[in-house]
Amino acid sequence: MNAPADGSRYAAVTGVFVGAKRIVILTHDNPDPDAIASSAGLRALLEQACDLPVVTTFGGIIGRAENRALMDGIGVVFERIEGFEFLPGDAFVLVDAQPGSGNTVVPEDARLAAVIDHHPQRDTTERAAYHDVRETYGACSTMIVELMRAGGIDPDQSLATGLFYAIQSETQDLGREASAADIAASIYLYPKTDPAALSRIRHARVPRGLFESLHDGLERAWRRGGVVCVPLGRLAYPDLVAQLADFFLRVQDVDWVVAMGLHGDDILISVRADHPRANAGVKVREVVGGRGTAGGHGQMAGGRVPAAGLSDDRIESLFDELFERFCVLARVADEPRIPLLDSSESALEEAE
Repeated sequence: MNAPADGSRYAAVTGVFVGAKRIVILTHDNPDPDAIASSAGLRALLEQACDLPVVTTFGGIIGRAENRALMDGIGVVFERIEGFEFLPGDAFVLVDAQPGSGNTVVPEDARLAAVIDHHPQRDTTERAAYHDVRETYGACSTMIVELMRAGGIDPDQSLATGLFYAIQSETQDLGREASAADIAASIYLYPKTDPAALSRIRHARVPRGLFESLHDGLERAWRRGGVVCVPLGRLAYPDLVAQLADFFLRVQDVDWVVAMGLHGDDILISVRADHPRANAGVKVREVVGGRGTAGGHGQMAGGRVPAAGLSDDRIESLFDELFERFCVLARVADEPRIPLLDSSESALEEAE
């Protein structure tokens, strides 16, 4: 069932759990603030609307310090999907993710009751009894806020703080792919937040691994025209690749950043663009092709390429192949390959 008009979305999404014995909320692996907060908000909504137990789960690692601080302070318990016992009668909800995306685990025989997401819709999402996919929204948390308001459910201070932070994080303080709905949700939430808690999340102490990867990235990064490619080697935690892609996009005169790192047996790719209609998701899917999975939005995207059994030399050459493929798509393949910290380039920028 497609999402109906706003006035009846609340009734529609809460109505798909009739006959279920428990609701299990899933989000994508290594969840970011938007995935954490939208899952927590949906749990609060369903606990009030449905006379059923509700659990929130995630897979992978919460590595980024800000994300750990958010999860610790949001007031909702999350269970790890690894080893989680699925029960007969469970109804599943995917939030900030879709089936078949390669970054979430949905049991094959699961009753997929609902999908709520803001990424481009996949054909596999049609299998859900209810799906609401809003590609024009900057954050999935905004969709949850709208549902809560439609049901007359007010978030407590901890949840309001988490939802507000998630929207700001996902849209870079409403400056990246933010819609009017994201702005309205932010205005609604801010008076309900705890400013001190927001500060603790934003300025959480970070692990040394971040600075090690930043150092490696600065030493190894190179550019062709307006594209900066950042090989990061082995990552301390998965979402570090996205964190550093955001960082490198702040370099002067850069249009694109492609960061890659190895975590476990996978090459993780994060792409960032400086312009809103860059079709980052389309480009990263073309780069990855049939080697793995990928997806995203206009200005931000990610991918995963399995690398189990590959030698270090083969992984390095695969990094280079993927980087160069992106440069072809970005039409800078004929530009010279220059180290990002090349002293002559830096001097030229300062002179300008």
